[in-house]
Amino acid sequence: MEQFDFWDGLTGLQRRLVDLLRSMAESETVFIGAKDILRRLATEEWKMTEDEFEYECEEMNIQVGPIESYRPKSVGRAYRLLLEMGAPWRIRYPYFDLRGMVGALHDDAPSGPDGVSLRLSPFAQMVLPVGKAPLLPAALLNGVSLPDGSHIPPHNLQELWMALEAVRQNPGVELDDLMEVLPGPDFASGGVVGGAKAIRSLYADGKTEMVLRGKIEAEIEGGRTRVAIMSLPPGVLVRTIIEQIRGLAGRERLFLYEMKDRSERHAVRITLDLPRRYSAAAVKEILYRETDLERRGVFRLSVSDGSGRSGEGTLISILKEAVLRLSPAWERKDGAPTDSVPFLKEILEVGGYKSPLSDLTDDRRSRLLDLF
Repeated sequence: MEQFDFWDGLTGLQRRLVDLLRSMAESETVFIGAKDILRRLATEEWKMTEDEFEYECEEMNIQVGPIESYRPKSVGRAYRLLLEMGAPWRIRYPYFDLRGMVGALHDDAPSGPDGVSLRLSPFAQMVLPVGKAPLLPAALLNGVSLPDGSHIPPHNLQELWMALEAVRQNPGVELDDLMEVLPGPDFASGGVVGGAKAIRSLYADGKTEMVLRGKIEAEIEGGRTRVAIMSLPPGVLVRTIIEQIRGLAGRERLFLYEMKDRSERHAVRITLDLPRRYSAAAVKEILYRETDLERRGVFRLSVSDGSGRSGEGTLISILKEAVLRLSPAWERKDGAPTDSVPFLKEILEVGGYKSPLSDLTDDRRSRLLDLF
């Protein structure tokens, strides 16, 4: 796996895709064809011939395979990576706005690059300014999959920003106080994360094991039972869950009157109607035990500078380093240069400052429960 940089959250290839898009777009609002970006990458940097490039694109017009089916320096892998960087069901804060048949949470079946175009997202424009260090540690915003199968978890932008400000203004802040601001991870798919002790262990020690669940709600209990699956663990598709539930019914692990998929775009809603002999609690127990609606994973706070050097750190130590490394997220409203970053008390009492991060609001939340 290619090394990533903790601060912008990108591998070298991901960063190159961002840079190519920036260099090719006349303005921030212009969409550029995915095939045009891939052609520049393949022919100018990888020294592919035009025929080789067109052959790989033609294969994807027939079917786009999963990212692991492509070799490292291939058009297919670069295209899949580009799509993942713009998929809001896969990445907490997409780097790209995508247009075209780009796949969906239901089955993740995109078209080839001929029919897809993209531009930089507002997140990428604001958090990754040109010629400056990022405003926030992007690996903590979007998460990273690590070579050993563990993960850095993603977080809500506003909560992470406030935690960074809390450490900057009070380097001696205690972890329990910091977790009042940043209570835990937030995944792109929402869902349920547990437990509370595991999350604190991640922030205190740099490593933990957490349970990730889809959200299941009871809607009817009495004459029959109906439950609704309202979110999925990260990386799980609607199609996968539907196939697994059908398999349970086929093996008589569940008796279903009806299953309906009412999911739309990025919102999940799969309803199950069952006989009254199944309580909602019993249905949840079966689904969490026998489908991908529950997953366990190892999570780390692993800091990397992109050069291969990495190490685990505590949340507070990472945010202290971020204060030193990253660009300030504040600027004066009158446009005058700032010699130092103001304290929040000064901002609240005196005013005169603004932050581009204020526009990146995000109401999605993962439910943090003690599942153990």
